[in-house]
Amino acid sequence: MNRTRLWGALLGLSAVPALAEMPPQAAVCISCHQASGLGMPNLAPSVAGMPASYLAEQLRHFQNGERNNAIMKPMAMMLDDAGVEAVSQWFASLPVSLPQDPAFRGEKPGPDQMAPGEKLAYQGDWQRDLPSCVACHGPEGVGVGEVFPRLAGQHADYIESQLKAWQSGSRATDPHGLMAPVAKKLTAEEITAVASYFASLGGQ
Repeated sequence: MNRTRLWGALLGLSAVPALAEMPPQAAVCISCHQASGLGMPNLAPSVAGMPASYLAEQLRHFQNGERNNAIMKPMAMMLDDAGVEAVSQWFASLPVSLPQDPAFRGEKPGPDQMAPGEKLAYQGDWQRDLPSCVACHGPEGVGVGEVFPRLAGQHADYIESQLKAWQSGSRATDPHGLMAPVAKKLTAEEITAVASYFASLGGQ
């Protein structure tokens, strides 16, 4: 067996336990989000390890039209309430790599040495009343509770597309309408920078 086939076989074996536990309703989901739940750039976001209640809420937003996506709308409509819960619980149970010791930043550079995306993530820009991303999404963007999703390791194109959706008003399903005012203060360059920063943190 050559090296390529060997790696393929090992990867296939590693996915068997997850597939064995997969609810039948999730079969159509993994074509985009993968059996790992890590998704694919420019196609589907990473949903592995997200809170089940958050995932279920997003599926219902797609079902009732509060979120619009030409692929997700028909997929979500295929699920009844039990299916929504089963799919959400399964993806929530999948492992995801997160930054190590996210609360400790003693060895990180100071604000003057931070790259633009990292500085926005941790410092925001209070001259523009722009809070830091981690104020809600937690240290290193690992997520907080059932409401604020993980950003660490999320695909940059997905973070960027959602920030632009909040800017335009095409997405408005966040708690207390927090995201739209934040997103509207970001330039296109800042959106790309902060999306790239969080994408670089874990997520595999």
